[in-house]
Amino acid sequence: MLREDMPLSRFAAVDTRSPDAAREAIGRIFCPHFLNPVGRNTEAFHARHHTALQTDYSVNYVAYGSTVEIDPGELSRFFLLQLPLKGSARVRCGTVATDVEAGIRGSILSPTLGTRMTWNEGCEKLILLIRREALEAQFESLTHQHRREIEFDTGVELSGAVGRAILQHAQLMLDAAETSDGVPDAYRTLLRDGLTTLLLSRLSSSALPAFSQPAPSADPVAVRRAQDYMAANAERAISMSEIAEVSGVSLRSLQDAYRNARGVTLGEGLLLLRLERFHDALLAAEPFGSVADAAFAAGFGHLGRAAAAYRHHYGEAPSETLRRRR
Repeated sequence: MLREDMPLSRFAAVDTRSPDAAREAIGRIFCPHFLNPVGRNTEAFHARHHTALQTDYSVNYVAYGSTVEIDPGELSRFFLLQLPLKGSARVRCGTVATDVEAGIRGSILSPTLGTRMTWNEGCEKLILLIRREALEAQFESLTHQHRREIEFDTGVELSGAVGRAILQHAQLMLDAAETSDGVPDAYRTLLRDGLTTLLLSRLSSSALPAFSQPAPSADPVAVRRAQDYMAANAERAISMSEIAEVSGVSLRSLQDAYRNARGVTLGEGLLLLRLERFHDALLAAEPFGSVADAAFAAGFGHLGRAAAAYRHHYGEAPSETLRRRR
């Protein structure tokens, strides 16, 4: 489950009790839209929008206090994954309407479908905005098929395995946004690609049938190209789709071939290379060098997870390696 306190408080962009001011300010962040408080308790209206811009996506916290009707029409430029933190709402995207509720069901809005929503009083949401071009590029990288319009079914069930995976990934993206000053682009790129792959390959959409077809096989040359490219670029922000492009095959084909050839996934292969860089950096550290400096220089974006992976691989904490070096 996502935490329920008010996230991204240091990224506050909108805090107003004026519907007109909220409509204008939030419209600049997302897109122009109609926004109207409705119901018996319109005086409870209090719009808050916190937003942190990341690599091809943004992480947002949005609340309105009172019941509101929202009509943005077609979003055009982006997808919106909406995960209720508190309360409930009714979301219509295209011809399909769904009731969403914290911990039970979220929604995903597609840019080519008209949208209308009613957020009930007290509803608060974590919203992940994903640039349309980024999601479509990931689809092409995974399948080597061109797809101009991808449209998802509106409802996202959160209680099953896929829903729990989405919530866990959203929490990672929120954590990275909260501490964005110390998070390298490499980590944000991995988070973006992980989410878009999860949505494309697991949620019902016009794109899903492409993932039911077996991926074409890739030859050992593609695996070698991928390994060489990762070895030369592990310290910087590289995406799985970028690696696939260099290898000359689709990402799905490369992932299958890499696993068959090396016994680990493509992501694990990149992790192992970064762990080697991390280890070497600790051994070569200057007297005042730190574990954090070594981890970030190796391409890691989250110090705690880097340290845990290091301990699992080398059998000791990175701080112990650094102490022995000194």
